[in-house]
Amino acid sequence: MPEAAKKTICIIGNDPFNDDYIKRIPEAQGWNVVTVLHHDDVQPADESIDFDALYDRAHAQIAAMDSPPDAIIGHLDFPVTSLVALLNRDFGLKGASPEAVARCEHKFWMREAQREVFPDDTPAVTAVNPFKPAEAQEAVPEYPFWLKPVKGHSSKLGFLVRDADDLDSALHECRRFIHQHGEPFNRFLARLEPDSGCPEGVNGNFAVAEELVSANRLFTIEGLVENGETRVVGAVESLKGGGAGVSFSRYQYPSDIPDEIVEKGRVFVAKLLDHFGFDNGPFNVEFFYDDDTGALRLLEINPRLSKSHSPLFHIVDGATHHRQAILLALGEEVEMPARGGHSPVAAKFMIRSNEEDGIVRGVPDPEQLEELKDLFPDLAAQILVQPGQRLSDLPDQDSYTYELADLFIGGADLSAIEDAYLRCRHSLEFLIKPIPENL
Repeated sequence: MPEAAKKTICIIGNDPFNDDYIKRIPEAQGWNVVTVLHHDDVQPADESIDFDALYDRAHAQIAAMDSPPDAIIGHLDFPVTSLVALLNRDFGLKGASPEAVARCEHKFWMREAQREVFPDDTPAVTAVNPFKPAEAQEAVPEYPFWLKPVKGHSSKLGFLVRDADDLDSALHECRRFIHQHGEPFNRFLARLEPDSGCPEGVNGNFAVAEELVSANRLFTIEGLVENGETRVVGAVESLKGGGAGVSFSRYQYPSDIPDEIVEKGRVFVAKLLDHFGFDNGPFNVEFFYDDDTGALRLLEINPRLSKSHSPLFHIVDGATHHRQAILLALGEEVEMPARGGHSPVAAKFMIRSNEEDGIVRGVPDPEQLEELKDLFPDLAAQILVQPGQRLSDLPDQDSYTYELADLFIGGADLSAIEDAYLRCRHSLEFLIKPIPENL
């Protein structure tokens, strides 16, 4: 197809790994896929985000293109979600409004809005100023509870608080680091319409203390809203592990959550997103499900597709779910996945370190990975650390473990996938030199 006839698709915060998957989507031959801001620009290693500068750079790059954009999407958390919403508004493109995106992103605002729709099915939540610890100690709900930033990333600064000592420690960490996302999030909030309804006095440098929401199973609905209709693209199950039992160890697709439960989740989130004014955008929403009682509890809503799940859709369906997000943004007919991939099931495994801290001394070499790919053709791997890195310097980690690598594996069934993972894990060696606590 001549370049001039191709649709211009801008991906905010793209990277080579995901770019390769996007360009393998069948319709991509008719697209000109443009990276606007690289992954390292929007998720810098030093975790210093200048939201206004990123917005200005992205806007200028898009405005300077030879042809106007036909679609703008992203697959990363803040600041990408917010940039996508603002840029779609600026260039008159199809996408969820900045105000609707903010209602999903702002953890306190989201729960307050949820309470308006589902007053009996919303956990108790309190806004907490970590810079006023005495007030925080008085305001929090009954122990145990979760303490999270109003705007977090990758479970960073998310703490399971069991007692006053845990709370004191968690507030201390928040005071040290909450500004890294809190300040840029405030810059985004400042760009919302004045009547958006954003909670007064609860900005990005606040945390939320939230009643525990949990059950024996956790799954994610990847979906989209198109002209007011909420549709399910797929359901992915999440399993946790790690030393504290709160870090994700793997995602598997498709989940074996009953269809009627997925539909119940769709109806729930449809009502909520309609209340938020969220339309014409992708989302992923996490639910806890108790298969003994049938109870379903909302954990969080993300106004984007999840890149963590993208290779799984490619393995099982033949294309990542970027396909649905881009077709939606273009205003074209959105076809749902049809299981046209190489394998009927797939999983993402997170290789983690439970060390308090350490220096990376060795990682698997490319030859090892290629040998494993010869054995397991659907294998894709991302090594996330390099020799010489200190674990505590890794960006965007949860509060309990360090993520060293991601493995995406397809197979005939879960048993085959688990066997393949164990074979890979045995072959891939990471050398970590522990650092004494007093250093």
